Amino acid sequence: MTRLQPLTLVDRMSLMTLMALTIATILMAAEAHAFCSVFCIHGDRMPEMDICSGR
Repeated sequence: MTRLQPLTLVDRMSLMTLMALTIATILMAAEAHAFCSVFCIHGDRMPEMDICSGR
């Protein structure tokens, strides 16, 4: 049988950094979606120029 070894300090720091970046990305996406829902401006411009072109 194999025995599980504890993670080294570098592995733990890498895992914590990955988790922090993932959380930051999710928070940024949620904020961008909230901004779009409130301040979305659609007009005569081309769809590529709209803040939320998916609406």
